[in-house]
Amino acid sequence: MIKKLLYIATAFLAVTITLQAKPVKIKKHKKEVYTDVWQKIYGGKEDDIAYGIVALENGDSAIVGTCKSYGAQRSDICVTRMNANGEMKWRLWLGGKKKDEGKAIARTADGNIVVLGRTKSFSKAYAYDLYVAKVSLDGKKMWETTLGGDRDEYAGGIAGTDDGGMLVVGATESYGDGDKDIYIAKLSKNGKLINAHTMGGSKDDVATALTRTRDGKMVMVGYREVKGAYAGDSDFLIMQMDQNGKMRWRKQFGGDSEDILNGVTPTIDNGIVAIGSTRSYGSSQTDLTVMKIDAKGKTIWHKIYGFKYYEYGNAAATTPDGGFMLVGGTNTLGKGNHSLYALALDRHGELIWSHVYGGERKDVGHGVARMTDGSMMIVGETESFRLAKDFYMIKLKKQ
Repeated sequence: MIKKLLYIATAFLAVTITLQAKPVKIKKHKKEVYTDVWQKIYGGKEDDIAYGIVALENGDSAIVGTCKSYGAQRSDICVTRMNANGEMKWRLWLGGKKKDEGKAIARTADGNIVVLGRTKSFSKAYAYDLYVAKVSLDGKKMWETTLGGDRDEYAGGIAGTDDGGMLVVGATESYGDGDKDIYIAKLSKNGKLINAHTMGGSKDDVATALTRTRDGKMVMVGYREVKGAYAGDSDFLIMQMDQNGKMRWRKQFGGDSEDILNGVTPTIDNGIVAIGSTRSYGSSQTDLTVMKIDAKGKTIWHKIYGFKYYEYGNAAATTPDGGFMLVGGTNTLGKGNHSLYALALDRHGELIWSHVYGGERKDVGHGVARMTDGSMMIVGETESFRLAKDFYMIKLKKQ
């Protein structure tokens, strides 16, 4: 079912904190820079959540998520193709009789779709393995494969390589020396494992997202728990790799509390913008953090957006004018107890627009992408409009 949403949240001001000892500035917006073309929900009687989105031709999009409705067995990985009007063209379930979860989506060199998640259905042990599948543009599964050992694996990100294959990143409890170690795998265009390795120390090391830069490099983001610190204290982690997963450079930094990166997008100058959350840098609870890193690993700017309680960022995408759209969540702003939080920055990282979306209950943005028609598409979850969680889709256009 697809419904037109009636509730449109009002815009809010955001506090910008830069990390170069500049004074706090309050940005005032005189007009709505972005407006929503439509808002829609999609789902059944059980929980259905969208986690990732990729642009297709003619303003279409492909969305990956975790679904429990429409005949899913416990939970399945669901892939849905939508047209520019938010109408479903097809949907595909991937998985088996046990729990399967979708996490990330990308395109391969031949234009088809590749999906990353994790599965208990095809695991040899009662644990999660990584799950990778290739899907055609008309919604047919081309192949599927799993990666993992005797313990749990965690899906991070996926990106296509020049040879038609793909690079996969995440975390593993099966291999390596720590509680969780970063897992990096290169697959062929037919889904065959070419190579795999782990990285990490004695504590948690986790890759949460992956992107391909304009010059063909791969950049992974995540976090590392700090040795000797209290449990849960972590640093931001950014690593550039070649298309085989070999490290070119690595950058780790943070404050005295928990710092995590959840999403990453390439910039027009071969760098990246990474987004996540921080409890450091004067944060009262948890704040949304975003930073631009150039092709050599240098920090160009680093901003923090936060209020009284909890704000965080899950995903970022470049806008047609060279700026950035950020999505995540807030329980400080909005009509309900937890709202979807969207922000737009210019190319210098300055805030030009912010908005909250949702209703009385919990609403979160998990993914965002720029469409071929110039619009921005946000996907996530909402439980404000029905009893179960639904896909939440918002199409934005710049005024």
